[in-house]
Amino acid sequence: MVMKRSIHFSLFTLLFLPLLSFGQQKRIEGIVKDVDGPLPGVTIIEKSRPMNGVATNENGEFSFTFTGEAPHTLIFRFVGFVEQELTVTSEGWLEVIMQPNTQELDEVVVVGFGTTSRITNTGAVSSIKADEIRNVPTANVQNSLAGRIPGFFSQQRGGQPGRDASDYFIRGVSSLNPAGNRPLIVVDDIEYTYEQLSQINVNEIESISILKDASTTAIYGIKGANGVLVVTTRRGSLGKPRVNLRMESGMQQPVMKPEFLNSYETAMLRNEALSNDGLLPEFTQQDLELFRSGEDPYGHPDVNWYDVIFKPYSLQANTNVDISGGSEAVKYFISGGYLAQNGMIRDFSNERAEVNSNYYFRRYNFRSNLDIQATPSLKFRLDATGRFGEINEPGTAIIFNPNQSVNIMGELLSFNQTRPYAAPVKNPNGSYAWAFDTPAGLPTLNARLATKGYYRTRRSDFNLLFGGEQKLDALTQGLSFKAQVAYASTVDLVRSLSRPNPPAYHYDPEDGSYTLDPSSRNGNRYRLEPFTLSAGNNLAEKRVNVVAYFNYDRTFGDHHVYSMAQMNSNSHTYRERVPENFRGYTLRVGYDYKQKYLVEFNGGYNGSDRFQAKERYGFFPAVSAGWNIAEEPFFRDRFDFVDLLKIRGSYGLVGSDVVLSG
Repeated sequence: MVMKRSIHFSLFTLLFLPLLSFGQQKRIEGIVKDVDGPLPGVTIIEKSRPMNGVATNENGEFSFTFTGEAPHTLIFRFVGFVEQELTVTSEGWLEVIMQPNTQELDEVVVVGFGTTSRITNTGAVSSIKADEIRNVPTANVQNSLAGRIPGFFSQQRGGQPGRDASDYFIRGVSSLNPAGNRPLIVVDDIEYTYEQLSQINVNEIESISILKDASTTAIYGIKGANGVLVVTTRRGSLGKPRVNLRMESGMQQPVMKPEFLNSYETAMLRNEALSNDGLLPEFTQQDLELFRSGEDPYGHPDVNWYDVIFKPYSLQANTNVDISGGSEAVKYFISGGYLAQNGMIRDFSNERAEVNSNYYFRRYNFRSNLDIQATPSLKFRLDATGRFGEINEPGTAIIFNPNQSVNIMGELLSFNQTRPYAAPVKNPNGSYAWAFDTPAGLPTLNARLATKGYYRTRRSDFNLLFGGEQKLDALTQGLSFKAQVAYASTVDLVRSLSRPNPPAYHYDPEDGSYTLDPSSRNGNRYRLEPFTLSAGNNLAEKRVNVVAYFNYDRTFGDHHVYSMAQMNSNSHTYRERVPENFRGYTLRVGYDYKQKYLVEFNGGYNGSDRFQAKERYGFFPAVSAGWNIAEEPFFRDRFDFVDLLKIRGSYGLVGSDVVLSG
């Protein structure tokens, strides 16, 4: 687990802050109310100086001093009320009346292949706007969701750049098969993998929803058992071009730093352990004294290898630029970004190293979302997105022994691999040392980091979606037909430079001699061998998804009826294997009366060729109902301050096609 801090730089602040401090100050007092009286705790800030703010007291009163230049505009914010802006032209007393925000009840919630309103939704859905997580300095969107969405559980297992994305679950786990606990991920109606989701730039996202119960996931049938995470990306809107540039810098450091015993303490405990086993001590009193005093740093070294290998912190930077806008005919959102995330390994390179021994992650991304209104009843959509990433790992983190593979942190925590007294960082003559008294007897970690090369993965993701929607009001009002084709591909290329362990020596201060590491298998044991270049391809997959469906949504007075009938086909090809195919049919029917009595039925009949032909398809139904008590006259007359009180329930059947291979 890593802790990240964010540092935001503003050229405006740095250049003009001294000048603003001399601006004319103006003071104003007032009170904030709603229809029932004063409102305590209302946040008031100056629009031109967001850091200048106050809150109303228990009587709803406030006193505010402007620090920015005219015109002076105040912003009033309070949970459950509409945000207000007010321009102040003169000093004096100000009375502000805030209006309840009923828009939240009509908030659109993204569900499977559609949307619904918060007030009429009968399923278990939680959502979050991307505005709430864009300020989190993390390379992975799932890391920023922890603790922000009910029912979303995540666990970050490591902090390696490019591989630090959290594992996450929706409402816990339900299978002994680890892969069978992962939720389905859908980004703009395209199925994503865990790894693909971790590569999405948060700046591209509009909202994220998680579907948690059968009434919301049954529409995905055989893929919905573990919940569904639905991501919607940003799209253009009517208006002039708007350009946004965002530059962030973050600092990353361990939450907990392990503390290691020094050589003297370790040697004392080593002797005690041997004595308890009835064996002779390994170190004499003279050895212990030399460890304690530090008078013999090469013969009796005392090295904290954690501090030698790791830096106290590392930096990352994230830059994004996007442009959006459009006319009645075409709306667009185009964005590009670059992320640089550095690791915490110190730089051990020298004139012989020739390689980057640190971990790092670099990612470039672009997105283009176009909405085209071809005719008043026909519109098209064309989305293209790409991500290009590079992950660098030091060669010693992959394989430092032909019969063993251990990561750097694992080696530092292993007494059989690393001991504070085993070897100095370097010998007196500048040569590399080797841990002569350990079972592995390898050159020190800094020697291998400096010389053994790297393992580098370059990954490319490309997605393309084309779809269209035709309104069929000529047949009946509220009817439409929608179809889309999506293509997604992922390819990675692996490149590595490697060579045998470097020559390393054990220095004896008694006679000043150097003994070569006997485990060295170099062709010339006294020479650093040239690199061996290797390359390959670990991942190559593509997905083709075809969806077509009819939508019907219409209101008859107090009665609201909606339905959807869909056909879905998905083909997944991994490397040269035979494609895996998924096909299904889905039906959704819903009804509500005055947004008071709510009922919905979902059913999916689908299957996967991962199963035998006779057992390939299954039917997954779900039904949900709700009662919005807040709309009942007997409740509204007594508790008019309650906008929404809804009782709902659901029951259904969902499935999973994630099976263990034989």
